[in-house]
Amino acid sequence: MKLTHQELKGLQQMIEKTSSKVLNTYSKDNQVNSFNQDVIFIGDSMIEFFNLKGYLPTLNALNRGVAGATTKFILDNLDVILGNINPKSIYLSIGSNDLVLLESRVSNAFDSITKVLEALSFRFPSAKLYYLSTTPVVSTGHPLYKKIYIGGRTNGELKSINYKVMSYAKSSDITYIHQFDDLLDSKGYLNTNYTYDGIHLNQKGYEVYAKNILNNL
Repeated sequence: MKLTHQELKGLQQMIEKTSSKVLNTYSKDNQVNSFNQDVIFIGDSMIEFFNLKGYLPTLNALNRGVAGATTKFILDNLDVILGNINPKSIYLSIGSNDLVLLESRVSNAFDSITKVLEALSFRFPSAKLYYLSTTPVVSTGHPLYKKIYIGGRTNGELKSINYKVMSYAKSSDITYIHQFDDLLDSKGYLNTNYTYDGIHLNQKGYEVYAKNILNNL
């Protein structure tokens, strides 16, 4: 269920406002803090809404997620997002929003994801890179389906991105963490026990998400 041109424009404007506020917070934080974290999580809403201290208390990690972020947004704002941290490990969740906000095809989204990974690798050549796979959505006809959030992205597209990145990661010294399958129901859609709006994760969903990360430490 793709967004109309007007709906897409409205969503882009909304995301621009909310992401600008988050970036402004990070920018101010960069000016007053010297970060001692050795792990950073960057990316979209899966990261921003991820309570790292709650779900991954053993990690000395900084959360620099931005809800609605696309690959372009990350690349354009990398200096602010990263600040002066010098991480040993970087976790990235990005690509899903490209399908909606940038109207990207799977191949274009994948190419853009690799550009983000390459930029991070170039900037931090000794850091370990982890790619957190895209996560599924509920079916179009489900009561939880919210068109403005899901925006027509399909599980088929999301799986295709994952498989492309998984293959790329194997040849690029990047650890690919597959989140997708563990969040599915028996019909192949996002398990409603793990979401409150058909796309974002609730507490139970993040418990699964965090477990998969811990299993790859």
